[in-house]
Amino acid sequence: MKLLYAFILLLSMIYNANAELIKNSKNTIKDTKTNYLWQDTKEVSTGKKTFIDAVNYCRNLELDGETSWEVPGFMELQSIVDVYAYNPAISKKFNFIVPDKYWTSKNFGMKGNKYAYVVNFSTGVFNKERAHYEYYVRCYKKNKKIEK
Repeated sequence: MKLLYAFILLLSMIYNANAELIKNSKNTIKDTKTNYLWQDTKEVSTGKKTFIDAVNYCRNLELDGETSWEVPGFMELQSIVDVYAYNPAISKKFNFIVPDKYWTSKNFGMKGNKYAYVVNFSTGVFNKERAHYEYYVRCYKKNKKIEK
């Protein structure tokens, strides 16, 4: 597990090397490298949800007239981890931050139980958790608009 964590940390550092997070609107942050939009509203820091509730929440989210939000994948969520920061391990560009666990869309079943991966924004470490536990969610969307 330590080797896997070190590998993910290295990938995250490489992936984030040229990331540029900018304020897109009152409610969103844009990563100009990936063209992802990230939710940055009070709800990302106030309401814990089960995995299924997080998926449904993102699916029904509308921000700034934008729909089609999702729970981020493991690598997408890991891309906003600031590996040089601790408690919180996330860019200071975000206004709403809780140094706690956030759901990713990566889920699986083991012995009749459902699990999903989370990223802990206190440390930047990932872990698997039972899907019926409650954690935070920060929705994202793949922004298809290309600005010139």
